[in-house]
Amino acid sequence: MCDHGSLPSPPSSDDGSYDSDENSGEPRLTPQELGALFVDFYSFMATLNYDKSELKIPPPTGWPGITTESCGGTKSDYAVEVLRHLPYFNSKGKSHIHYKSKLWDLTTWTADDFEKHREIYDFVEFWSSESEQDPGDVICIAEGYESYGRGLWLLVNDCEIIEDMLKADTLSSVPVEEFFAKLKDQYERLQLIPGEDKVAIEAENVPERHERISEEEVNSQSVEWRTDLDVQYIRQVYRDYGWPHSFDSKAASKAINDWLEPGGVGTGEGPRGFAWEGQYSD
Repeated sequence: MCDHGSLPSPPSSDDGSYDSDENSGEPRLTPQELGALFVDFYSFMATLNYDKSELKIPPPTGWPGITTESCGGTKSDYAVEVLRHLPYFNSKGKSHIHYKSKLWDLTTWTADDFEKHREIYDFVEFWSSESEQDPGDVICIAEGYESYGRGLWLLVNDCEIIEDMLKADTLSSVPVEEFFAKLKDQYERLQLIPGEDKVAIEAENVPERHERISEEEVNSQSVEWRTDLDVQYIRQVYRDYGWPHSFDSKAASKAINDWLEPGGVGTGEGPRGFAWEGQYSD
């Protein structure tokens, strides 16, 4: 395999976009095309647990404040162009994209932020399906925290995403389209369950329950929190409130909170113990 770090960044076309030729070694998607994939998925997430008002869509020419200089010289010219055409969620938002995984709002980063982040991950190797990637051609789109928290890395040249499970394993890179399609399917089927100010529940192995579940039934369990029945009840509540296509996030969150903490959020142990873990917020 060749060392990608020795390859030049793709040349820009006259209109500021990048031409892609599958056989030329250049990226298969332009920054605009990559950005459109992100906009589509982030817009989907904004109908679920993210606040639509916090979604930041780039202007047609890209974010003017993101430059080689603002990135502290840590990113290739092509990676900077990709950064300029990505959407972001406001950094003050509390929602997570995956299990213990918070999206970065890179429009707010300074050169120092990029440089410090590079130093933290200076020892990490990034491999696409084709070859090792230069760190300057890799963008961290989400930071994981604690064990199994998901760090998400975009490889701009091969247009792939690496999912890094903190303190556990790093999964092989997959095309951006494939990654988002799988994640969207997991959310739609509630195999990945977000919660307001709560850590997402990974429930891929929890079967569907077709019979109606009463609150009395779920509260009468003698086993501690996070049983299949707990997860199935959450799915039921979410679907009662329109998941996934017309989801009333506030009403569903209130129903869940009223169930788990009938005395009010933060008042202590409820019928299922201390139950659903709250998420870390910086």
